[in-house]
Amino acid sequence: MNETRRRDVLKAIASLPLANLGSWLGGMNAVHGAERSLLPGPSFFVLGAYQQPVENMAHWKALGVNTIFTMNSGADRAEWTKEAVKYGLYMVRDPAGVDGDYLLTDLASFKADIANPYFLAVAMVDEPSNLKQGGQGITYEDVSVTPAQVDSVARALSRGGKPLWINHVGNHVTNIYLEKIMSDYADSPYIDWLGHDCYPIASGSDLVIDIDDYASTQQGHAIDRLLLWSGGRPQFSFIGLTKYDASSPGRKTTPSEFRAQAWSSIIHGAVGIIYFPFMFSPEFSYDATPEDLQQELLAFHSEIDKIEDILVDKVKGGRRPYTLLKSVRTTEKHPDGALPFPFEASAIPTNPGEYRIIQNLSPEPAELTYEAWGLNKVKFQSYECKRGFTVADLTKS
Repeated sequence: MNETRRRDVLKAIASLPLANLGSWLGGMNAVHGAERSLLPGPSFFVLGAYQQPVENMAHWKALGVNTIFTMNSGADRAEWTKEAVKYGLYMVRDPAGVDGDYLLTDLASFKADIANPYFLAVAMVDEPSNLKQGGQGITYEDVSVTPAQVDSVARALSRGGKPLWINHVGNHVTNIYLEKIMSDYADSPYIDWLGHDCYPIASGSDLVIDIDDYASTQQGHAIDRLLLWSGGRPQFSFIGLTKYDASSPGRKTTPSEFRAQAWSSIIHGAVGIIYFPFMFSPEFSYDATPEDLQQELLAFHSEIDKIEDILVDKVKGGRRPYTLLKSVRTTEKHPDGALPFPFEASAIPTNPGEYRIIQNLSPEPAELTYEAWGLNKVKFQSYECKRGFTVADLTKS
């Protein structure tokens, strides 16, 4: 059966009882029990650090991080978990009771592990669209883990009742030539939460790109596409904190560039942001975050704490409804629901009124006039983000 056809079969049988699965797809990791609906997003805004060892957990907690995503290589699961719980850090990682291919091998261990109240979500295979050995292109035949293979193991792990989270290559998500296969991953019947990783500054690429007839950060575009393809599932955005490879053409991220990526992710609907603080060369480090960005993280987390109730539905989980205003490059009249480049924004209805977030996507100062919000030639500094309920909030320096 070719990959596309196999995927169609998986979708068609998504509503069948699991007991019938074996008659459709032999050799898969069979599960017994009822299917479940996709789970909502977290009840808090996730501020995550990627793959940090136990000796770094106190430091990340002090910076305001609330979640660690996946265990570092060689970590002892029991020790790592004990330390995370000690500091009140939620965990998104692979659970006990699964093998290297994410197949469920020990149901009792699996259930006991994910019953931990700090176990937030099950981490699935990272970046499945990477090439397998000898692969020539991002095709169903050449990726390391196909969409159908993700589905087959995710279906089994979904029985645990905790969300399943998977991370995708950000540059694959935003590549217009890979839309078919990447959308195929995104609309899995079993994956609850999606992430993507884009590191434009460290890799030497542009922070802002133009696709789909508007401009945004790479994070903004990736979130929009994954939201569209997945039917609105909770989205997590990675931000790089280091020039992780000394030989790369990239450079160090400035505090203002960090802010642009973080607030753009929020404007586009992220329910969580994950930090990638690794350094690979000239020497390896799990955390090489420079001092100025550590201070910026503290300030950013303080701002998130103030508006978390605005961003997150703490009863139902996930982001509250919002309206996105995209950034359009045109000298003509802008369409409804758009702002002139370099500005993008979102509006979140709340009981006190509409809360607005406006981001200058440019490294240069710019002015915004938007009559619908009562804004006339409001000055924004490089990559500045303004937020608030009133015109006074959005016009103050």
